[in-house]
Amino acid sequence: MSVLVAVLLPCLLLLLALVVDGAAHLRALARADAIAAEAARAALTALNTRTPHLTLDPTTARRAAHAALAATGHRGEITLDGRTVRITVAHTEPAALGLFGPTFHVTGRAEAQLGVGTTEPGLTP
Repeated sequence: MSVLVAVLLPCLLLLLALVVDGAAHLRALARADAIAAEAARAALTALNTRTPHLTLDPTTARRAAHAALAATGHRGEITLDGRTVRITVAHTEPAALGLFGPTFHVTGRAEAQLGVGTTEPGLTP
């Protein structure tokens, strides 16, 4: 019985460590995605209302996205394509146990699209 415990206990502890570090890695990835999504939503507040159709003001949208990223202490890549904003953010977070290394380096991505009303394809509920 003690040989079985001596073999299985380290295996179970290793499995637990893998679960804890894996969960921490997923949390870091979710945080990076949330930061990117918040910056994309902030960019969508930069509406150009000087034309008959609502569009994004590219300069103001970039400034709003950079401000949202700076508020969280991050930098990112901002791509504006008509009514769509794409944000890519690099995020580093310390590892819980360090089984995969001392830190997690993850990349978060988000896309937000300006939608007016519910008649546009892809934006209907």
